[in-house]
Order: sequence, then C-alpha cells, then structure tokens
Amino acid sequence: MIDETTAGLLEAAGPQMYRRNSFRITGLPTSADRRTVRQRQQRITPALELGADVDLGHSLPVRLDDIRGAFDRILGDPRRRLVDELFWLWDDEGAGAGDVGGARTGAGAGAGAGRTSAGASGSARTCPCPKTLHHDHDAAVRAHSAALDLEVENTGLSGDRQRLDEVTQLWSNAARLWGQVLRRAVFWDHVRHRIAVLDDRQLDESVIDTLRDTLPTTLVKPLIELAAAASTPADRARLALRARDWPLVPSNLVDDQLEEAAAPHYESLRATAKRASSQLDGGNWDGAAAEVYDHALPALAKLEALVPYARHRRTASARNDVAVLLNNCATAASDALGPAANLNASKWFRTAAELATDPATQQTIKTNRDGLSEMMATFTQIKTQVDQLVAAGRIHLARTLLLQVKSQLAQAGGPTGEIDRMLADLRVRPATYTPRRVGGGARALAWAVLLLLGILFAGFVSGLFGDDGDSGSGSGSGSGAPPASGVAVVSAAEITDNSPVGSCIGQESDWKLGEREVPVVSCDDPHWGEVVAYVPLVDTESRYLTAKYPGIEQVVALSRFRCERALAEFRPDDTRVMVKYSTPGEDAWDPSGPTLDEYTTCVAHRIDNEYMTAADRVSLDSPAVPTSVRMPTFAANIEFNAPVGSCVESKTDLATTTADLPIVPCGEAHWAEIVGYPVLYDEGDALAEADKWPGDKVVYAKARAACEDRTKGLSDDLRLHITYPAKDWWTSPDRPIYAMCAVSYLADNTFTGALR
Repeated sequence: MIDETTAGLLEAAGPQMYRRNSFRITGLPTSADRRTVRQRQQRITPALELGADVDLGHSLPVRLDDIRGAFDRILGDPRRRLVDELFWLWDDEGAGAGDVGGARTGAGAGAGAGRTSAGASGSARTCPCPKTLHHDHDAAVRAHSAALDLEVENTGLSGDRQRLDEVTQLWSNAARLWGQVLRRAVFWDHVRHRIAVLDDRQLDESVIDTLRDTLPTTLVKPLIELAAAASTPADRARLALRARDWPLVPSNLVDDQLEEAAAPHYESLRATAKRASSQLDGGNWDGAAAEVYDHALPALAKLEALVPYARHRRTASARNDVAVLLNNCATAASDALGPAANLNASKWFRTAAELATDPATQQTIKTNRDGLSEMMATFTQIKTQVDQLVAAGRIHLARTLLLQVKSQLAQAGGPTGEIDRMLADLRVRPATYTPRRVGGGARALAWAVLLLLGILFAGFVSGLFGDDGDSGSGSGSGSGAPPASGVAVVSAAEITDNSPVGSCIGQESDWKLGEREVPVVSCDDPHWGEVVAYVPLVDTESRYLTAKYPGIEQVVALSRFRCERALAEFRPDDTRVMVKYSTPGEDAWDPSGPTLDEYTTCVAHRIDNEYMTAADRVSLDSPAVPTSVRMPTFAANIEFNAPVGSCVESKTDLATTTADLPIVPCGEAHWAEIVGYPVLYDEGDALAEADKWPGDKVVYAKARAACEDRTKGLSDDLRLHITYPAKDWWTSPDRPIYAMCAVSYLADNTFTGALR
C-alpha cells in the first residue's frame, strides 16, 4: 500500500509538476498557515464561481476545478501539502511570482469588471534555515520549472538553436542546483522545521526517509516522460541523455524507467513483427519486408534514440528479431525466385546484417548472404559465357552450353525456367541476349548444385573455344584481345572475369557507374573512352589499407588515385586525357575473402569529352613507367585527398604544403605515409559551433588526440605529422571539419613497404 507522501510525489512527478503545484496555482506562499489559506480560499473561490476576473499572480490557464483542487490539496492532507512546498518557492518575496521565468507573460484571466485582488499572506513563522538554502532551492525550482515550461510549450526544440541553447542551460542549472540542495543536511533540517510547523500527527520522521529516497527520482521523472513523448529522434536522445546524467539517481534506475516509458514503442514493434510474420508465412515476403521497412524500422529508430540497444537488452533483442525476420524474407524470396530475387534479397540481407545483435544470427545472415552471392555469381558467369559466345557469332555453341546446364539442373531437381528463357531469347534475338525476370512460381534453387555447375560449364566453354582455336583465359588487367564491338564486361564480381583492357566505349552515356557491361565499338572508329586498367584497391604494403570496407570517401579517393596512377604510367604529362573510375560498393569488401574482389575500373577519355580517334589511343603495349600522382592532403572534402594508406614520395612540410603533393603506393620508395583523416566536428557539430570557434589550442589538441589514436602500436622512431583546420573553416560549416594525420621516420629516411 502506498503512503500519502509517496502518493503525493507520484502525483507531482511529470512535465506538469510545477504547473500543477497548488501554491503556484493559488498564488499562496509555501509558508502560509491554515488561517491564511482559508481566507484566500474564501475570497477568490466565490469570485471565480460568479465569473469574476481574478488576478492569481500567474498566466497559467487554470479552471475553477483546478483552484478548488489546489486548496483541497493544501488543506486536506499535510503530507501532500509538504510535497507541494518542496516543489515551489520558499522565500515570501518569491511567492506569487507564478511565472518563474521572469516577467509575467500575461494577467491571470485578463482585466474586466468585477476584478478582485488576491494578495498573499506573509509567513506564519520564520524559518531558522540559512538564507542561502532558500536562495539555492528557489534557484533550482526556477531553473527546473522554466526548463519544463519550455519543453511543454515547444515541440522539436533540437531544431531551434536559440531555444535549444536556452533550455540546455536551464537543464544544466536545474540538475546542478537540485543536486547541491539535496546533498545539504540543512535541506532536511528545513523539512523537519516544516513538519514541526504543520504540527500534524500524520507527519513524522518516516516522511523524511520517504522523501530522501524518492525525491531525486521524482525530479527526473519529467525528463523520462518528455523523452518518451518527444516528436523527433534528436529530442528523444537529448532528453534521455539528460535523464541519465541527473544527480543522485543511478543510471540503471533511469534506464529501467526509460524502458517502461518506451513500452508503447516496444508494443508497436511487436505488433508490426507479428503482421509481417503472418504475411511471410503466407508466402508474401514482399509484403512482410514492406511492413519491416515502413513500420518496424521507424519504431526501432524511436527506440534507439530513447533506449539504445548498446545499453538495453530489450532493444537489442527487438533489433535481432527484426533482423531474423528480414533474413527469412530474403531467404524465402531467393529460394522461390532465384536470380530474380537478387535486388530485394540483397537489400534485405544487408539491412538484417546491420540490425543483428546476436552472434549466431549474424553468422546465419552472413552464410545466407554469401549463398545468394555465390548463386548470383554462378548465373552471372553463365550469362557472361553466353554473351561472349553470342558476340562471337557462335549461337549454336551458346545454345549447346545452355542445354548442358539445363540438363544438369533438371537432374539435381532445380528450376530450369531461367535457362529456358535464355534459350528462348537466343531464338528470338540471335544477335544479342537480355535476361528476363524469373516468374514467381520457380522452385527453390539448389545453390550447391549451381556452384558445381559453375565448374562444369566453365570447363565446357573453355573446351568449346579451344576447339575453335580461340584463347579464353583472362588476368586481373584483362588479357587477350578486347571485343571489337558488341558488349564488354567491365565490372564483374571478380576482376578476372572482365573483358580484356583496351575496349573502346562509343558514347559517354554508355558508361554507367557500377554497370557490369557496356556496349563497345571498334577502337579504329571515333569513340568517347577506353578501358585502360582494372586495378586492385587493396595491397599488403600498408596496415591502414585492408580488405575491410573503409567508407565511401576512402573508396572514392582510392579509386581516383589508382586510376590516375594507371593512366599516368602510360600517358605521363598528357594534359589532354583524364580518367573516370568505378567505386566498388560495400558488398565487394570482404575481409575474409580474396582481396581481388576490391578493384576499380579505369576509363580514359579526353578532357573536353570530344571523340577520341586512333591517334588519341592510350598505348597499352608500351612499358608502364611508374610515376607519382599529384594530389592534395587537405582539400575541402576528404574524398578529394590522397587516400589513407598511400604515401608521400619526398620530404615535404605537410603543415604548410597541402596541395599538389607527389603520391605513390607504399610499395614504392617514399618518405611518409598518410594514416587518417579523422573528423573533428561533423556537419551538425560544425553548424552548432559556427559562431564558437574553439581556438587553435583546442582544435590542435583534438586533432592530435585523434591522430595519436590512429598510430597506436607503431615504433618509437616515427614522427607524427598533423594538419588541422584554422578558424576560417568555421565560416562555412556545411561539411565535416577534419584533420590529416601522416607518419614519417625521425631520420627522414626514404623507405619501402609498411610502417613498423
């Protein structure tokens, strides 16, 4: 059974705790005796009942029932009155100042006939507490009340910089002041004094014990409710973080209360998962996945801002359940549709991998995702071999190959619909081949069988070409003769599956980033570009360049560097020609797989985009001449810089020279290695700090700490070079503000290979 003191605290707790305070509503001082309270009640209640305009000393919107309830609370139970005393102003001169934020925002109910004054009575007995206690307590009340008023009266404060700064300062003051007040012994002496003054048998020392245990959690409860009800993720995260930092309340207790407040979000997520599972059980994996993306992911985003999965097992479990659901959608689609499911299934597997929190689930998703990739690689290889046969005019050999594959699939119990469509396409359009989508009635694919088929038909096609006297082997840079016209493979899953370098692309519009194939023309004819290289992005010469996906910025920088280097080796100092490059997606970066998965395709073209003629061709038969590439190390955007894991060829003052530096792979002789571009202030932080440049010392310290973190474990005979942003970077904070970190040996010697 809850005692009245605890009941009063529970009733007070919430964003409206000060707005519902009986003393604030009635305009009475917290020290008013019962006689004063009754006199005020007898003056203003009848006036309000008659519809008179009464100045209550504040601008809160209150009804007659609110006034009656406030008087009943003060007069009806001393324990509830004591709670309201603690949450309002103690100094007599402060009583009646109902708008605690400062000047009054408006008279109680306006001015008009029948208006009566409702002044407050003075203290019935002088409190023996130190004056500083009253001052600090009232300051805490004012800050806390003003913060809650701002939160209640405004939505989306995180989007209003001026209001956000104001409420942030108020919350900081409220937490600090309440923490100081509750830690002072004289605060509890004041409570004992008020118990003695109220002189009621229902008040004793046990009330103090209850208040000591529950006051801090009562004060933090409004933050928890506000966080749960916030309309934006930024506000939810901001308020939840403020709650966890509240003084005298254990963070695990706040976490428990945040989970309770998040119950509607958990329930919404559970209902969505149930609907999606029902659709999946009925064979509608598209509908199930749509439920996840339309409803489950937004619900998870709300939970992540309020109760992040790194701190809350329940959120982590919910994320994992959604990951399992998406994995099952992708698996069901892949089993039923085969290659036609790739686009959606790949997306679902990717999202599932991002959400999974349980190691077993993560491994299952990876296994299934790899299985899909293997299946697609096998069908892609089939398609590539068929394309090459068709391009060479060997339609009958392409048909023989497809019939062989169909026979093997049929024997293994796999679906043959896709192969039948390829065969039909050969009959209808013998010159070209375009695959069509598999229908929804296809049976589950035997992926292991398909992998076996990949081996079988690869040898089969090799034999077919060998019988006709052609060579079909390829290398990482492409070998043999490129197709004179037709279609060239330029972005295969494996670098060795591409058409040889030297293919010529007729129009700029034919080069589509990431497309596996491009139409090509004879290089003797006018053409827009030439495929000059397939260059691996990963090597073993730098500990900072591995098969782990480095992020899109570094993929762009690496691709640009590798391709500009490749072009420069064949056309040094040629200012008429430039290079375009592909950027492999995250799926290509597999730390456990072969590094050749990560490569870029380089296409040379004229700077003016005019047609290249035979005279403009890049001579790939000439010996490549290793040369450096001129690149910056502190450009406006990180992706414009020399990539992490590349090296500066010769000694340079990196603090003052940040453009046109000679960059080489670290496998060649060099002076320094670029090891990182740590972001010091992201775009949001930079905007927030636009008028608050922290100064050189602060920025340098932050840059140095970030660079030192990236060079842990290196030998002691190395020098760390740090380039950090100056004040002018804060004038246009529409981009991340970063530092550049490089390392050289103290002796400034030139070396080859990885840092020690």
